[in-house]
Amino acid sequence: MINLTAKQILKLVEGTPSINFDSDLHVNQVSMDSRKVTDNFIFIALYGEKNDSHKYVADLVKNKTNLAIVDQNFAEDLPNLIRVENTTLALGVLAKNYRQLFTLPVVAITGSNGKTSVKEMLRIVCENHFGKGNVLATSGNLNNHWGMPLTLLELSHLHKVAIIEMGMNHSGEINYLTNIAKPTLAVVNNVMFAHAGHFNTLDDIADAKAEIYLGLNDSAIACVDISSSYANKYIENSKNAQIFTYGSSNSSCYIVEISEGSAIYQTPFGKLDIKLGILGKHNYYNALTVITLAINLGCSLKNIKLGLEAYTGYKGRLEQKKAFNGSLIIDDTYNANPDSVKAALEAISNLPRPHWFIFGDLKELGEREAWFHQQIGEFANKSKIDMLITVGELAKYASNFFNGSKMHFESNDDVVKYCISYLPSLATILIKGSNSMRLSEVVDSLVFN
Repeated sequence: MINLTAKQILKLVEGTPSINFDSDLHVNQVSMDSRKVTDNFIFIALYGEKNDSHKYVADLVKNKTNLAIVDQNFAEDLPNLIRVENTTLALGVLAKNYRQLFTLPVVAITGSNGKTSVKEMLRIVCENHFGKGNVLATSGNLNNHWGMPLTLLELSHLHKVAIIEMGMNHSGEINYLTNIAKPTLAVVNNVMFAHAGHFNTLDDIADAKAEIYLGLNDSAIACVDISSSYANKYIENSKNAQIFTYGSSNSSCYIVEISEGSAIYQTPFGKLDIKLGILGKHNYYNALTVITLAINLGCSLKNIKLGLEAYTGYKGRLEQKKAFNGSLIIDDTYNANPDSVKAALEAISNLPRPHWFIFGDLKELGEREAWFHQQIGEFANKSKIDMLITVGELAKYASNFFNGSKMHFESNDDVVKYCISYLPSLATILIKGSNSMRLSEVVDSLVFN
C-alpha cells in the first residue's frame, strides 16, 4: 500500500471519524488480523465465524500510529477510529476507491477449474516481461469478498500489472468483486461443477461466472473462449468492452495440436511451441488462457514461452513427491470438484503402475452429491485404477461403483496405516478430495523424510 494520511483513508472508505482523530497520521498497511498489526496500520474490524475482531480495537489504537475501521460504538476518547455501517462492505469501498488511484492493467480471472494455475502461470510470464517486483498477484486463495479487496490494497506505484483471482460460491459474488476491481482485462477460464450445491444447473454457474465481464468499461478487453457453449453469454455481459476471442481455429488464439508432453499454439503474432513442466492435458488449456491474457498485456512470445515452461506447479495441485517407499505421490489435495478429479485421473495415466487413488469426499455438491461421487467410481474404472481407497461418507458412493480392488476407511489415520503396510514400491498414488477432508495430512505422513 502507498503511504496515505488518515484523512485520505477517511475519504476513500467514506466513513465518519472519531472525535479524537489524527488526520495527519500516515498509514501504509492494511490487515484484518490483529496479530499482524504493528505500526502505521489500518485495522479492519471484521466478523468471523467464531470471532468478532472489534474486541481488539481498543488495544490496537493505543498505538497512535494505527487507525481502525469499525461498525460498533466505542468510548468517545478512543483515538483514530473510522465508523462505517458495515466493515465488510467498507473494506470493499476502500479497495474500490484505492484501486482508482492507479492506471495500471488489472487482470481478473475466474473459472470452475484452473483459475489459480492460470493466475500463477500468468504471474511468472508477467514477471519475465515486466520484472519480478512489478507484478502484484493474488496470494494463495485470497479470492473472496475479504481476500480480493486486501489484495488490491497491496497495490503500489512499483506495480506495472495486477493479476486478480476471483472465486465464488453464490450468484452475485463475482459481480461484487469485479465492480471493486474494475479490471482492464477479464476471462472465465471454464464452467464446470464446482460449488454446485448453491446452484441448480451448470447454466446457473455460468451466469454467476459471467458476471466478471460486468465490471469492464469501454477501454477494457473481454477475453472470450468461443469454444464454450456460454460464449454468447460472456459477450452479452461484455457489451461495454472490446472482445478478444480465443479457443477455436476461427478465433485469434487457439491450440493447433497437443502431442505427448507439448502443444503448439497459434497466436496473432505467430506460433508457440510449449512444453509444460507439470502434469495434465488440461493444463495445456489453462496455458491457452494464459497466452491469451499475456498477449493482451503486451508480453512477447519469448517471455510467454519462458514463463510457461518455467512454471513447476502450485502446492497441492498435481504436485509430485517421493513416498517413504520410493513410490510417486501426486498431491492434488488443494481442493477438488468432479471435473478436476477426472482431470487428475487422466493426468496420471502414463505414470508408473500400479495406480492407487486415495479419494476423499467432495463438498458443496447439493442434492446430486451421491450421483457425482458415483460418477467418480465409474470413471476410476475407465481409468484402470488398480486400488481405490476412499475416506468419508460421500466417497463411499465412489467405492460402491468401483469394480476393482478397494478399501474404505473412516479416518485419514487409518488410510495412512494401510498405505504404510501395503503400498507397493514404485507405484503412483494420486491423493485428492475437498480441502476440508484434510488429505494433505495423508500426504505429509507418506512422503519420504
